[in-house]
Amino acid sequence: MVILVRKLNNKGFAISTVIYGLSIMGILLIAMLMSEMATIRSNTKQLSKSIEEDLNNYSRTSTTFKANSITPEAQEFYVPEGQAGWYRIELWGAQGGANGGYGAYTAGVIELNEGDTLYFYVGKHSDTSGSGQETDVRLNGDGGYSDENAANTRIMVAAGGGQHEDAFGGTLYGGSTSMKSLGGYINSEGSPENPKDYSLLPVTTTTKEDEKPNPTNGTLIGYPKDFALSTLAQPAVGTTNKGIRGSSGGGDGYYPSSSPNIGGISFISGYAGCRAKNMNGQVTNSPTYTHYKSVFNESTGTWETTGTGKLWYFVDGIMIAGTNKGDGLAKIERVAIKDEEHKTLTRNNTKFNGVRTINTCVTPSSQATKTTVVAITKGVAETKTENGGCVSLTLSSQKDVDEIAVFHTPVGKDYKDLYISVNGYATYIFQNSLTTDYSETETVTGIRATAYQYDYEDQLPPKGNYYILPVLSENKVITAAETAEEDVNKIGIDYLKGSSNQKWSIERITNTKLSPGYISNNANTYEYKITELSRYKSLEIYEDENKLGNSITTAKFNSYARNEPQIWKIIPDRNGTYKIQAAIKTYDGSDSSGNIIPQTNPNVENYDKLFIGAKGKEDRVDKKNDTPRFKLIPIDYSSSK
Repeated sequence: MVILVRKLNNKGFAISTVIYGLSIMGILLIAMLMSEMATIRSNTKQLSKSIEEDLNNYSRTSTTFKANSITPEAQEFYVPEGQAGWYRIELWGAQGGANGGYGAYTAGVIELNEGDTLYFYVGKHSDTSGSGQETDVRLNGDGGYSDENAANTRIMVAAGGGQHEDAFGGTLYGGSTSMKSLGGYINSEGSPENPKDYSLLPVTTTTKEDEKPNPTNGTLIGYPKDFALSTLAQPAVGTTNKGIRGSSGGGDGYYPSSSPNIGGISFISGYAGCRAKNMNGQVTNSPTYTHYKSVFNESTGTWETTGTGKLWYFVDGIMIAGTNKGDGLAKIERVAIKDEEHKTLTRNNTKFNGVRTINTCVTPSSQATKTTVVAITKGVAETKTENGGCVSLTLSSQKDVDEIAVFHTPVGKDYKDLYISVNGYATYIFQNSLTTDYSETETVTGIRATAYQYDYEDQLPPKGNYYILPVLSENKVITAAETAEEDVNKIGIDYLKGSSNQKWSIERITNTKLSPGYISNNANTYEYKITELSRYKSLEIYEDENKLGNSITTAKFNSYARNEPQIWKIIPDRNGTYKIQAAIKTYDGSDSSGNIIPQTNPNVENYDKLFIGAKGKEDRVDKKNDTPRFKLIPIDYSSSK
């Protein structure tokens, strides 16, 4: 019996050992399978994320690119099937090293077709001294940030700032420390005659103690009276310039700087005043980059082009110096679709259609020693320069012109009684200071107008979204509070960053209850609501009272209260600038309305805030000192995206 039990136990032990071993093997197999599945899940998750990122880049109509490396690396944007159209690209250059000059801002609209590929290089700010990196767009992404072949295919550049804090990233010329502020400021301290008039006082400059003062209503990025452009800022036509990096602390740019006191030069292909390079880095007379199919010739060390080149050009371009602190940034967004029903981008100003001649003049003409007029049509420029203040340009044929720009010498001067007309003198597209004493300092970007803006002469801004730039602070825009907690904060101006709280919806009010006396063809009777796009609250007068010196805030729009201080008049000056006035009567019951003006005096408590300014009544305030003007920059071009 004992022997039998022992045999059974041995047999049972053997069986249990086999079962146990098989169980262990099964557990190990399951563990291995689970581990493999986890790896697969991890890889799948990573693959899914990668696919999602690719889909975002390849199919979204709006994409933002941020700095991705100490030395910028290419970030690709591809136009997939069904996404052809017109895209608005915005670039911000990086700030100069440590506390250097702020980077430049460039923007424009370009037509892109299915299969087109762009490569974005976004500059990064360094905590140490040195050059500010540019942010750019290229057609060739094979090389690195400084690669010559890739850099020669740049179609837009926002320059980086220089090492000096005032060496901002420039526009057609490098931003220089010698470009000093000539902006005005609100006389919040008052005067013996008018203790608190809140008029805008111009800065007065002189070159000698006994010389007559030279007052100006210029911009904050203005120029001192003796300012002279550096001949070293741009290389001569025909020279080879393949560089992108600034040296000695100068800002990077389409043409980089070699001085810590000067930022780089920006570039927009097709923008009047630019000088594009060809694929070998040679400077041309054309503002537009032309891309050819090419083959590299080993014996000559150059690219040889074949076939007919394609012009890559932007329309409705804009350059602003010194807007960006810190890292660079790039944004691309489709603003109008392209299909069988939409084959062209809407031209808002029909006066640019069928142009044969362009005339421009300042009165007296002796104000300028030289004048140049440039007309851009589908990226091709026609230009003429004459001594004095008047030029007449006859185009090679009748054309639908995209842009007209006028440049005067000397730079940094207030040019009054200036006009631009087309096809004779009956059709004006621009008139400056014909009926007022307002003026502004002409910067190196010149005076310009495009077919994609509204008609300065006849038409007020259509319903849409805008940046609103004070002419006395052209590198800043009207800015709302960023968070709900700041809801009661006063509205001010800040450097242009492209955030939603800097974008404003402007809509004309035609309801008779809100606009008694409205006349459809009388712009002076039009009234508007102006709403910020971060929380959709409207610009309003603080404390519900239109008294001089009152500040501006935002609140939910009340469409039923006629007394609501959220209704504004937008008054054109016929030159692309506008006054924004309160529609309700002033505090003393007169018919005159207060104008919105920014406080640009950095020595006061409410610096960079908006106020209700002078009424413009001669018996109270000298309106010649009041410059409450703004530029309205459209940021969408179609309701179909």
